Amino acid sequence: MDGPVEQRIRDRIRGFDIPALLDVLATHGYGDAEIEYRSHRTTVRQAHLVHDIQFLQQPRKRVIITVNMGLFSAQSPLPSFMMRTMDQLDHDRLERFIGYFDHLLLEECFTGLFPERNPDLLPGWPEAAPDRLRLLRPTCPSTLHWIFSKNYPEAEISVRREVRQQQVPAKEMRLGASALGEGDSMGGFASIPTGGVEVKIHCREPFSSNGRPWALEARRRFEAELLPLLSETVLMLTVILVMHEQEGVLRLERSSHLGYDALQEAALEAQQVLLFSGDTSSTQTSGDSSGPLA
Repeated sequence: MDGPVEQRIRDRIRGFDIPALLDVLATHGYGDAEIEYRSHRTTVRQAHLVHDIQFLQQPRKRVIITVNMGLFSAQSPLPSFMMRTMDQLDHDRLERFIGYFDHLLLEECFTGLFPERNPDLLPGWPEAAPDRLRLLRPTCPSTLHWIFSKNYPEAEISVRREVRQQQVPAKEMRLGASALGEGDSMGGFASIPTGGVEVKIHCREPFSSNGRPWALEARRRFEAELLPLLSETVLMLTVILVMHEQEGVLRLERSSHLGYDALQEAALEAQQVLLFSGDTSSTQTSGDSSGPLA
């Protein structure tokens, strides 16, 4: 009997593509050795790739994936007389014999469609990811838009170049061999205009797809997935989370009166939260804040 997870997969099987289905099966203990591919025996062209899935526990744990391609499908390369012969036979030995090669061909076909998922076909593919990213020029706005869109598929991304005032250390002034004071005589820092990129993540809902507030989930994704990719690139980056629709937030303001102002009223304007501002190649963040922007 199928468990709750297996039943949910069966109910939605025709909406899967092969990589997503393999990821779900691998999460629940079905590896390549437990997967058998079969082609759907039909003469009618189907509108979906995956036709059915069966979970078997006896004599061993395995899963059978039936797809609308292969040697028995409507686009079969087998001659028609072989199909007629199988229909006339009162046993399925010929079908099982052809099904062995059908499984091997389907497995090789799906493996070749996504070679980066198989380390035997493309060894060292994950290790070369930083090199491929450098070839795409991470400082380019179009590349940044693509990277952020992949990590924030639920949100709208806007990227633009900006000119910002960057503080750089100013060395102390010396007259002869003497230094004026113990610190910097002309100020500790000098502000110079530098080019940078501003990225805004526009969220239309207060919570992300996993149920966490966007203010927490957006920061987690950026620090865990995006910042390591950009850590080897010198880029002055500003990342702002823009929340358009959310419930009212509690504020301490001079014009507010506790007990009279409603706390759950809709926000009059979008809330902006600064997630990152500084040089991506530096481990220290500048102006990092989790509160609304002024």
